Amino acid sequence: MEAPLPGSRRLGDLILNANGYTFDTRTGRSYSVNPPGMIALLIMQDGKSRRAMIDALVAACQQPRAVVEAGVDDFIQQLTRCVS
Repeated sequence: MEAPLPGSRRLGDLILNANGYTFDTRTGRSYSVNPPGMIALLIMQDGKSRRAMIDALVAACQQPRAVVEAGVDDFIQQLTRCVS
């Protein structure tokens, strides 16, 4: 079983709309995420694993797994910096 994703305690503070606008209710900061980022954030908010996120993005974006894994890791690092 995979460990919880970094920053997962704060994911509930983020509100995401259909256009990728993300508002942090705790800090008042806002962010914009692209469509793959929206998928990733929703999966993280559902408490699913990194593997589930990668599987969903490989299917949705039709990209090689290695490309998606690198993008997911970068997204997680950026999100962790923003919401920690």
